[in-house]
Amino acid sequence: MFKSIYIRLALTNLKKNKRSYVPFLLTSIITIMMFFDMYMIMDNSGVREMPGADSMRSILGFGMVIVAIFAFIFLFYTNSFLIKQRRKEIGLYNVLGMGKKELSIMMFWESLTTGGISIVIGLIGGAIFGKLMFLLLYKIVGYETPLQYEISAGSVSSTVLLFAAITFITFAFNLLQVRKANPIELLRGGSIGEKEPKTKILLTLFGIASIATGYVLANIVENPIEAISVFFVAVLLVIVGTYALFVAGSIAFLKMLRKKKSFYYKAKHFHSVSGMIYRMKQNAVGLANICILSTMVLVTLSTTVSLNMGMENIMSNRFPKELILSVYQSDENLTRTVDTVVAEEMNRQGLRQKNGYRCQYTSLVADGKGEEYTVDSFDSTFYFNKTLIQIAPVSYYNEMNQDEIKLADNEAVIFSSSKENYGKDHFRLDGVDFTIVKEPDEIPMEEKQEFPVMDTLTLFVKDVGTVQNLISSLSGGEAATFQYSYGFDLDGSEAKKEAAATAITNRLRNDYGIACDIELRGMYEEDFHTFYGSFLFLGIFLGGLFLMATVLIIYYKQISEGFEDRNRYQIMQKVGMSRREVKKTVNSQIRMVFFLPLGLATLHVAAAFQLMRRLLASFNLTNVNLFITCTIGTLLVFSVIYGLVFKLTAREYYKIVTK
Repeated sequence: MFKSIYIRLALTNLKKNKRSYVPFLLTSIITIMMFFDMYMIMDNSGVREMPGADSMRSILGFGMVIVAIFAFIFLFYTNSFLIKQRRKEIGLYNVLGMGKKELSIMMFWESLTTGGISIVIGLIGGAIFGKLMFLLLYKIVGYETPLQYEISAGSVSSTVLLFAAITFITFAFNLLQVRKANPIELLRGGSIGEKEPKTKILLTLFGIASIATGYVLANIVENPIEAISVFFVAVLLVIVGTYALFVAGSIAFLKMLRKKKSFYYKAKHFHSVSGMIYRMKQNAVGLANICILSTMVLVTLSTTVSLNMGMENIMSNRFPKELILSVYQSDENLTRTVDTVVAEEMNRQGLRQKNGYRCQYTSLVADGKGEEYTVDSFDSTFYFNKTLIQIAPVSYYNEMNQDEIKLADNEAVIFSSSKENYGKDHFRLDGVDFTIVKEPDEIPMEEKQEFPVMDTLTLFVKDVGTVQNLISSLSGGEAATFQYSYGFDLDGSEAKKEAAATAITNRLRNDYGIACDIELRGMYEEDFHTFYGSFLFLGIFLGGLFLMATVLIIYYKQISEGFEDRNRYQIMQKVGMSRREVKKTVNSQIRMVFFLPLGLATLHVAAAFQLMRRLLASFNLTNVNLFITCTIGTLLVFSVIYGLVFKLTAREYYKIVTK
């Protein structure tokens, strides 16, 4: 009997507080659906067989971890809004005779009800919505073979366990809040005022300095790989600075507005500014959360959409020629064998080469800048802040560029892969000096890169003997180890191209024992579409999740503040403020609160633009105009949604304060 009373009481409480609990339930359900669907797709047996499946499953696994962490933090955070609003109600139950034990039982049934409803509907909705997610994934990655839609036991059990744990932790937190408070504190919980906060100049300056440092770091890094590590440092600085700026800087800003008499002494500004100053301590964290989540939405969607729409640019950067054959430890005899095998297989398949190049070269890694370089190692391993130097006979340069340059022993042609040319008259490597007779703007075997992962200088010298003598003098008598690169475009069907590439590889490896690799653009296209499509899929998922969180934080923030402000507005109406003036004041306050986070989020994205360009360059996307278009488009769509939320919450806030 007593059990049924507690259950009825819990259901009555949830119904009475539906304005707060319905959005919370919807958020929980959608978060559960997202986690469940992502796990279900990753665990699908057909997905494991897709081209690029390992990369896609790794990306989805990473996304699942983000969703799980986000779900815990966000649902715990929104739960704190709910318990804060209900402190007075719980205090009243306590005063009317319900002890802490009875309150705990009632709250247990409330948590069990909300958690149970969320998990059950989330799983059912996820199972239905999952089919649509599969279709979306097919469309994005361009996969044509139909997959069997499966609901794995692992996806169900993992989802139930995760969100049951989150429900239990939030219940334990609520229980702790009630048990440690006395009835008077609970009754006054929603009505405790704030003292006017002091202007914290040092914290404001720290916030500005932290954000400025993050911005500077984001714009000084050049190397795309280095940008990945710098990105996390810059993000951390900007997040810390954003919180500091909203906590301290917002108060300083509002007090500055209060000093401006022409602005402050207007009915629509007077109440909103004075009220926000007193409540900014608790307001600031919510505003900072909105700002950071807005930035995450903008960055996540703009980058993943750019990667998916820029596939043509990515493929052309990653594969400058349709077929590239790389032979290791090559000599003149091997290059002739390779050329013969390639020609025979092209003829056998009826394929025609075009826009080709051949080059036999040796590589080393060097330190230095300007005209002076010193050898670091005699291999082409990647190193930060070093230069890869490729040395080849000028005959290959003449062949690929239809030129007839003749060089002396101490002369060279040089090409830099960086966006800026080498631009010097001499090149000196460990004291060996070359006079630069020509620096072309482009060569077929190497392309200019705006943000190269590793700077590359290609040096064309007199002949093979000059290369051998140079390496011998630099290495203390060791012979040069040559590589051979042969690249070209092809006319013909994809099936014939794949057959030729496979035959060339098999013959060179099996018949001649030649160590080689071959890259055919068409053979990698499906893998690349799957890899970058997975990023877009994850971007849509996470962007939607962050957007939902932003909307809900805004909604709860306005609802909770509406209840806190209701008494103040009612007093002001009694002393003469009209409903029209109340509406103007409400709109003024919400505009100020709403568009400050959006404005700062836009500034964050603008400051991070150069860093994001470099990160995208590490994924072979260099189309800047495309990235600008995607970023602006994302910002416009997000601003429209943000504006709609502004209208909705302004209406709800107005209803509460005038009720």
